[in-house]
Amino acid sequence: MATAIDFETYYDKNYSIKNLGNQGYVAHKDFDPYMVSLVNPERGIKYVGHPKHAPWDKLPDVPHLVAHNAGFDSTVFQGAQRKGYIPDRFAPKWDCTANLSVYIQAPRSLAGVSEQMFGIKPNKTIRDEMKGRTLSVLSESAEADLKQYALEDSNLCLRVWDTYRNYWPKEERVIARHTMESGQRGVAINLQYLWKGLQDLKERKYEAEKLIPWSSDSPPTSAICLKEYCKNEGIRAPKSTAVGNEDCEKWEAEFADRYPVVQALRDWRSANRLVRLLELIAERQNGTNSLIEPGLLPFNLKYFGATLTGRWSGDAKINLQNIPRGETFGVDVRKMFVPRNGKKFIIADLAQIEPRCLAWTCGDTQLLDYVKQGKDIYEAHALSTMGVKRVTKQARQLAKIRVLGLGYGCGANKFAKIAENWGIEMSLTEAKKVVRNYRKDNRSVLDFWAKCEEDFVANVGQDHRYRLPSGRWITYFNVFSQEKLGWGENYINHLAAITRGAKPRSFYGGKICENIIQATARDVFADAYFRILKSGFNIIWTVHDEFIVEVDENDSSAREEIERLMSITPEWLEGCPIGAEAIEAKHYTK
Repeated sequence: MATAIDFETYYDKNYSIKNLGNQGYVAHKDFDPYMVSLVNPERGIKYVGHPKHAPWDKLPDVPHLVAHNAGFDSTVFQGAQRKGYIPDRFAPKWDCTANLSVYIQAPRSLAGVSEQMFGIKPNKTIRDEMKGRTLSVLSESAEADLKQYALEDSNLCLRVWDTYRNYWPKEERVIARHTMESGQRGVAINLQYLWKGLQDLKERKYEAEKLIPWSSDSPPTSAICLKEYCKNEGIRAPKSTAVGNEDCEKWEAEFADRYPVVQALRDWRSANRLVRLLELIAERQNGTNSLIEPGLLPFNLKYFGATLTGRWSGDAKINLQNIPRGETFGVDVRKMFVPRNGKKFIIADLAQIEPRCLAWTCGDTQLLDYVKQGKDIYEAHALSTMGVKRVTKQARQLAKIRVLGLGYGCGANKFAKIAENWGIEMSLTEAKKVVRNYRKDNRSVLDFWAKCEEDFVANVGQDHRYRLPSGRWITYFNVFSQEKLGWGENYINHLAAITRGAKPRSFYGGKICENIIQATARDVFADAYFRILKSGFNIIWTVHDEFIVEVDENDSSAREEIERLMSITPEWLEGCPIGAEAIEAKHYTK
């Protein structure tokens, strides 16, 4: 039987997981794991108190520990061992009930899953009140309340595990555990490149700031000052200067060539965005973190970060799922992520996995036959649906944006923007024509959209469940319909929640199709993940449909073997050709 564990530690406004990440938090001078709760009825364990006095003698050397946020608790466990609070002999096997919870589409938080699955709503006020406070300042009754709270957390964690662990496949547990452990081991950083890049970006930021008239008295992005400047120059002001704001980026593109201040603001924003990221990387690697080797950056990835699809997502401010691409003022952030000494990266991704899964799901055997013959998915699409006999560069480019943009019900307005992102200028009239032709030429896809919506609507008043090819179920909770007014006439909006107890959202055939295909593609990826781990390869991290694997630099067969392992079609997707592309690299690249 597993042992549930939960630590209580000191934290305050500045000293927190959010600011430092797990490893930096535990390595900090203020780290204080002042309380642990342990529950294992089978071993007669029900303890809450200081870790030094816990009944560790009742556990084996390799105990099975479950925690709700095992990434945090396992790191605290190591930190407590380093302080001498826990015997060094322990090397636990961890499982995370937060990961189990999201797999069954319950809330990730312990309070949320307890309320939705057991009808119990834990009171988190006690924990919130400990912000900036140590155990020594508590009254006897307040300490008793905190102990009761901590013990209840372990009881609920164990209840989640015992009740639902059988709904979580073994392979998924292995992948979730590896996701956590790989982040704790970290990735190597080219420190020389990091510091040089940071210096160059700061200089560029400083030079840009000097050209912004109001920067000596106000922040360069001051909305008031910028609005006044625009008014004086007779140009419109952007609605916002926030990072990633689309209107601001359009404003910069429109006026940067004619107004040096606009160009300077654009340069300042671009440089500042990367300075903040590189400073965070610099803070979290090496010196402040004695739990890992110098020069390594610990990171967090969320297993099952995306509800329904199950894809991974970034976490804790440094998002390895979305590292900036290309150079900015001569600095390429991706070049900072390197293999350890004596190693090299194999970077491998599944080839056009979503379009392949869509074709297989919709029964488009003609397209899949072309793929089996060695055509890429875009050539296959052009040959099977666009009426061409020979695929020119122009035809392939059009096929590519059709495949990437139109498989899930995208309309003409959105499609024109997608085409623009791929460097293709397209009027709304032209976009409407492409959308119309795609839907005429891909009836099997449209039929699948219609079937998705029909089955969804048939379950109004109850949950709608869909069984993926892998055997995993995805559920839309409490389906209902709502009449809405749009463009002068009423229409029916169909809604459901994708997490138990969450706010409902709208769904239509194309969107449900997207969920199904992305979830299927994710399960193909997870199948390959488990297979690669089982073969003994060291996956450092993952990015969407891509693995970054570290191997010995003299290993001449790893790239080909990883490609082979990734190209195996799962039994449950028989008939769908799966492909992979891998390269060797001295730093992360794409």
